Amino acid sequence: MIIVDRELSRRAAAGKPIRVALVGAGYMGRCIALQILTAVAGMRLVAIANRSLARAAQAYREGGVEDVATATSAAELERLIELGHCAITDDPRIVCAAGQVDAVIETTGDVEFGARACLEAIAHGKHVILMNAEVDASVGPILKVRADRAGVVYTYTDGDEPGIGMNLYRLLDSMGYRPVLMGQMKGMLDRYRNPDTQAEFAARHAQNAAMVASFADGSKM
Repeated sequence: MIIVDRELSRRAAAGKPIRVALVGAGYMGRCIALQILTAVAGMRLVAIANRSLARAAQAYREGGVEDVATATSAAELERLIELGHCAITDDPRIVCAAGQVDAVIETTGDVEFGARACLEAIAHGKHVILMNAEVDASVGPILKVRADRAGVVYTYTDGDEPGIGMNLYRLLDSMGYRPVLMGQMKGMLDRYRNPDTQAEFAARHAQNAAMVASFADGSKM
């Protein structure tokens, strides 16, 4: 049985929500921000780091938060969190170093940038949650070792494909079955898709055309 909702409810009732910072305010980052801001008790989205401050502010605005402040240092971010403000920054190192951030969610989809953000967060004792399969597939085992040494959690998000896959595996295993194959069976696979063919879809859904093409042509997998 999933007990995360009950534990979060206890945190909310105790007035000790998990203070979450988001790295990346793209399509998935904004979806996560919206969920935390509008539907999740026991979590507080204290900061969003994104190279475009306007996109970070947009993520908050879509979740109903208009009043955001810009943090230019970890100390300034800590002060804003203490005062109950939501903050944005263009430097992920700031959210990783701030003492009042408990966990960092990395959502950029970029391998090098995402890996650096994860390493920085782990080095400052933050739990790390990925919405970045590219980082996990490339250097996930290394980050897991670093996190274990630092005594923090390194994990993927529940709700995206790797997390859902493991939940299905655990369900079947608990029923007495022996799963022998796990995979992603993409019905829309077309090896000839490219950023040009996906441009209209990407624009309609406010996504990056090259990234959307990698979903459709199978290269992301």
